[in-house]
Amino acid sequence: MQNELAGPKDRAMKHTYEEVAPPASMTFDDAIGAYLSVKPHLNKSAQRDHYSLKHLRPYFGGKPLRDIKRAHVRAYISQRLDGGVKISTVRRELRLVCAAINFVRLEFDLQDLPNPVERLGLATEEPRVRWISRTEAARLVAEAEQSSPRPHLAAFIRLALNTGCRRGELLNLEWARVDFPQRRFLLEARHTKTRRRRSITLNDDALRTLLRLKAWQDEHVPGSPWVFGWKHGSRITTFKTSWTSALKRAGIENFRIHDLRHTFASWLVMQGESIYVVKELLGHASVTQTEIYAHLAPSQTRAAVDRLGACLF
Repeated sequence: MQNELAGPKDRAMKHTYEEVAPPASMTFDDAIGAYLSVKPHLNKSAQRDHYSLKHLRPYFGGKPLRDIKRAHVRAYISQRLDGGVKISTVRRELRLVCAAINFVRLEFDLQDLPNPVERLGLATEEPRVRWISRTEAARLVAEAEQSSPRPHLAAFIRLALNTGCRRGELLNLEWARVDFPQRRFLLEARHTKTRRRRSITLNDDALRTLLRLKAWQDEHVPGSPWVFGWKHGSRITTFKTSWTSALKRAGIENFRIHDLRHTFASWLVMQGESIYVVKELLGHASVTQTEIYAHLAPSQTRAAVDRLGACLF
């Protein structure tokens, strides 16, 4: 079935909205191109879509949308799972297809166009929640500070642990959005994954970290508008190599940069903060997203049950 649906690999993906083929002959590539041409993209979102298309295009590329059936989608799922890919990865890939088809259905008034990706009933799996202890975090920061004459990695780790911000939210931060007297910085809607403005409160450690970083940059890269600024007006966009090295020296395994955000949330829940407070601090659109941390507060459920028992007898 893969060969039946495989399209020509040398066909260029259309990303210009005006170049989309007439609705009657619209292909997989046309739908994806139209959708991506108007979809607001953050850096990480664009990277994920590009990665998804690397696997989707050899299978569906060049095929008319009306010829792609549910059986073809299920065959794609089987192929990816047989190759050892996680169900969450396949689900993310198919979300792109589903969104693109729904977009062209509405945009080009193709209400009779079926969407073979909808309601497939793919089993869900528990989201990954990896966090580190405060001792491990201190060790990681120490290794980051000792391994480089520049303060950026250690500052990033400290800020991520104290604010719960995503990597892109911190690396795209400008000094103009940092309010030192009010101990906060602002994330405009365009800076956040949920497209909602958020004000980030700075505790003592986060404030000290930003002040030290500002002092260093005033001396070494004066005039840089970026909190994680670098020479020639550029900014740091990745810590891949230095991050991996710091983890190895700190003896921490299976820990990604995004897990700093998980650690922030986990620490809050374990010290008794409400899930609803954590939701607001993380900027989640729904408390359902935040509930993945609820299991870290068993003492609260025990106390609730104990109070019930006291009332009954």
